[in-house]
Amino acid sequence: MPRQSDPSERYDSVAAIERVLQTERAGVAALRESEERAQHLRADARARAAGLAARADRCISRLHSAYLQKIEREVKAIAQAHPGTGDSAPAYDRDALEAAARRIAARLTGTS
Repeated sequence: MPRQSDPSERYDSVAAIERVLQTERAGVAALRESEERAQHLRADARARAAGLAARADRCISRLHSAYLQKIEREVKAIAQAHPGTGDSAPAYDRDALEAAARRIAARLTGTS
């Protein structure tokens, strides 16, 4: 003879299934919240990184400009110390010196 199930057992089973489903829904909600927080954190990190990169670029640009100005002053000092006489050309090639100075400045500032 088949065993008759006790109605209280049936209600206990339904309650257990409901608890499992409720736990699953809570887990899904927590996962969604975590994904949203992660997206916000990534966006914030990208914004901070972009800000740092922009500041670094400005700093490098100022440093590069300062080196170019210093090099220009040095080239002028060399030109004044070794002026050409009459129609003769100076003892140095100004364009070659300036190009070399720009290459050195770029290498020193990491912009080459």
